[in-house]
Amino acid sequence: MSRLLFLLLCGMPLYVNACGVHQDAGFSFVSEPGSLPIFERIIHERQHGTFSNLDKPEHFKLYSFTNALSKSEQHMSFSLFEAVKGHYSEILFSEMIVVQERASMPSSSDLLLISELDVLDALASKQLSWPDAKSQGLVRINGLPQDIALLDKWFSDLFPSDRVN
Repeated sequence: MSRLLFLLLCGMPLYVNACGVHQDAGFSFVSEPGSLPIFERIIHERQHGTFSNLDKPEHFKLYSFTNALSKSEQHMSFSLFEAVKGHYSEILFSEMIVVQERASMPSSSDLLLISELDVLDALASKQLSWPDAKSQGLVRINGLPQDIALLDKWFSDLFPSDRVN
């Protein structure tokens, strides 16, 4: 009887830990257009020790990035898709920056930044510039062309090449 209970308890996390956005239980691989090359590059860079922040807690990485965004005069809400984790968040601007989980899947017209928190933290901590992140395939923006251009310009101004340590 105790063996059966043990096996049931071992199998339960597969059904309990599903993300609500994925509308599924167990393993679910979520991707966005253009996210698989980003996924591959981030894994490659992590394996080769490019990021010095891998042990940094995720909420500190997110705080670092949103703090950098808050220092800008320009504010533009967008969604974030973490290519490795398959997780969606919304970064919203009002009187302060609010980061929340997306309640639904983004549409093709939604402004969507594809990356991972260690890359965004590297941008915020001046270890990486936006042009370098783009050229290394660590970020991508999906959405309407005019929105993509605005977010790209904002991040180019916020994380320029000349400020990298």
